[in-house]
This record gives sequence, C-alpha cells and structure tokens, in this order.
Amino acid sequence: MQSQFISKLCRSLGRASLTAAAILAVTAMSTGARADSMPDAWVTTKVKTALLSSEGVSVAKVHVDTIDGLVTLYGSVPTAAEKTKAETVARSIEGMRDVRNLLQVVSAPTEKVVAIKDDAIEKHVSAALTADPALADSSIKVKSVNKGVVLLSGSAKTLSDHVRAMEDARRIAGVRGVASEIQSPNTLADAEIWRDGKYDPALSQRSASSDMWITSDVKVRLLANDQTPGFDINVDTENGGVTLFGVVDSQKSKDAATTETRKVDGVKSVTNELQIVPPGKQAAVAENDDAIKDAVSKRIDGNTQLSDAHITIEVKNGIARLTGDVQNQSDRLTALTVTRATSGVRGLVDDLKLQPPKA
Repeated sequence: MQSQFISKLCRSLGRASLTAAAILAVTAMSTGARADSMPDAWVTTKVKTALLSSEGVSVAKVHVDTIDGLVTLYGSVPTAAEKTKAETVARSIEGMRDVRNLLQVVSAPTEKVVAIKDDAIEKHVSAALTADPALADSSIKVKSVNKGVVLLSGSAKTLSDHVRAMEDARRIAGVRGVASEIQSPNTLADAEIWRDGKYDPALSQRSASSDMWITSDVKVRLLANDQTPGFDINVDTENGGVTLFGVVDSQKSKDAATTETRKVDGVKSVTNELQIVPPGKQAAVAENDDAIKDAVSKRIDGNTQLSDAHITIEVKNGIARLTGDVQNQSDRLTALTVTRATSGVRGLVDDLKLQPPKA
C-alpha cells in the first residue's frame, strides 16, 4: 500500500521545478485574471475558505498549500466522493493553475450520528468566537444557523481574522458548513505575512496571523537550505503545528526539513509527511554560474509582481545571493522562490531590504 502511494505521489508531483512562485503575496480579488497574476497565498486562502463553506467536505484533516498556482491538497477524507468534491472546489478558485489531489480516502469508524439542534450550534459557535483571543479586535457574530449551516456576519479587522472565525465555527460539532457575510480586507498586510522582531508568545496567541508567520519563516528557511528543495515541499500550519508534505529525494533532505522547521519560534510540533522519491537515473545537467544568473534574472524580470523591485543577483557555486530592495514582504518572498526554483540553484542568501515608505 505504501509503495503504491509513493508511486502515485511521484507521478502526480513529477520532478519539474516550480517557477515564478509567489509564496505569500495576497492581492485584491479580481475577475478574469490569469493564474500567474494571482499570488499563491491568496489562492490558498480562497481554497481554504471555499472548503470551509462546503457542506460535503470534511476539512478537519485536509491541508492546503499553493506554489506557482499549483494547489496541493493533502491529508485524508472519509469517502471518495469527498475527495472528488474537494478537488472540484479547489479548481473553482480563480488563480489556480492546477490541482494536485493527494488526499487519501480513509474510512472513518462508524459512529451513531447525534442530531444537534441549530440553537445549540449557534450557542457553541458564538462561545467559540468570543473565547478566541485572536478575534478580540474584530466584531464577528453568528447571524443564523440553518440545518447545521452557520452564517457569520460582522466585521473582521484583517483577512486572517476572517478565515480564523470560519475555522472556529467549522470545528464545532454539528456544523456542516460555514457561510460568511463578514466584511474584511481583501489583502494581507505585511504585518500579517511576516513577523518582525523577537518572538512574543503572548502576541502570537492574540493574533490570527501567527500560523502564517510560522509558515513564512519555515518556507524561507527551506528555500535557503541547500539540502532541502523548498519548491517541492509544501507547508501548512495550524495552531503552531506544522505539517510538511510533498517530496524530497533522500532521508537526509527529509530530516533537514524537520530540523529547519524546528528552528522557527512558535512551532509547537512538526509532522513530517514528506515522501522520499529518489531522483531518476537521467544524467544531471551541470549549469555554470553565469547561466544560472541569467536564468534567474529572466525569471525575476518577467515576473509582474516584481516590476517595482530593484534586485541584483550574484551566483557562486550554485549559491545565489539577492541584494537590493523590494516594496513589501510579499515581493521579497516571491523573489526568493523564483530564484530557488531556477534550475541549478542549490541555495540562496537573502540580503534584500524593504524600500522605505514613500513620503
């Protein structure tokens, strides 16, 4: 069974490098946009939101991550129908380039279904929203509950708060889906994407962005480490617990991914579900530093999200060093991913700085 899963995983993932990724940039939603114009975190957020609001999908054990528009679904659902529906939901999200459905069907134990009345569900969801310190700055409430479908309303201070409220509601027993009329920003501020300064446990507990901070830090570490192919490793964080999924080519790389993840402040646990898929027997193509530099330059210059960035690239022995300035943390993470995903790059040094705010 395990070998069959690995073979299927290998076929699904392939070994092609993922390019022009924007790990955590989020922009306002627009219609008719091309997949390459929608940043990865926006896509991931929209997929998670859509799954949370879907009545026919059990999301408790489903992980989502996006790299270069390629949405990866990983984990388990109790039926084949739910696996298919989860993929259908993901494919409906604007900006996705493709969906890699690695969900496994694992039958849940037969349990007696206990009907929970809507008024009891409303009471429990309201209590959960009130008790969550991360939502203290927002004003979110339960507008109604109809046959287990919860409708949330009010206002969220951040996009992270909006998603957090939906997650809180979906965890309550008896909830079959969550609809939202919550008013919130359509973008993530830099403060939501990246944590500056020393780790503060109290601040993390009060912020719905804490999991995103961890995911950002883990991804940057994996991209910089020459033992971990960061563009082949998916990361999802929930309440400080990090799940790594995807492929690596050796046990050494798998262990290195765990080691790097544990270095991130705020990580409570690491579940390493990375599959080891040895590289093919085809001969590796050696690339010289000048060729690598040229390839990275073309990818950065051709990325519309980096049009206002000023980046200088140096490559020595396959290690790329980026200097210069970018407008925000989203652009910084995009540049790092584009670079690390370029063929021949074995690691990178991040010396990028944020541009000072315009007067």
